[in-house]
Amino acid sequence: MDVEVIQDDELIETQPPFRPPQRTMDSYVTPVNAPLPQKTKGGGTDKKSLRSPINGVVLEVPVKEGQQVKDNDVLVVLEAMKMKTNISSPQSGKIKTIKVKAGDKIETGQILLTFE
Repeated sequence: MDVEVIQDDELIETQPPFRPPQRTMDSYVTPVNAPLPQKTKGGGTDKKSLRSPINGVVLEVPVKEGQQVKDNDVLVVLEAMKMKTNISSPQSGKIKTIKVKAGDKIETGQILLTFE
């Protein structure tokens, strides 16, 4: 059905009805467990640190310094917008330092921990 604009009993314009663009569910989904590239000053990537992909509050850090972890192990649990988000290990390795603790407010890109 077209929309007709009439002024003083004269047809001024005919327009198709407005339809917002269709979006698929894929456009709404952000892969949270996908590790962020760890940028260094030289423009390369840093595989020795894990940065937060989102802003939030640390709920739990289920690992300890010196602990050996495997790829995809949960390293930090965050709360963002009343939802829990697991931050997983992008690699296997040994935890060198943990820079956050439960209750800390963190920002996107902040270093959470480092690997040896």
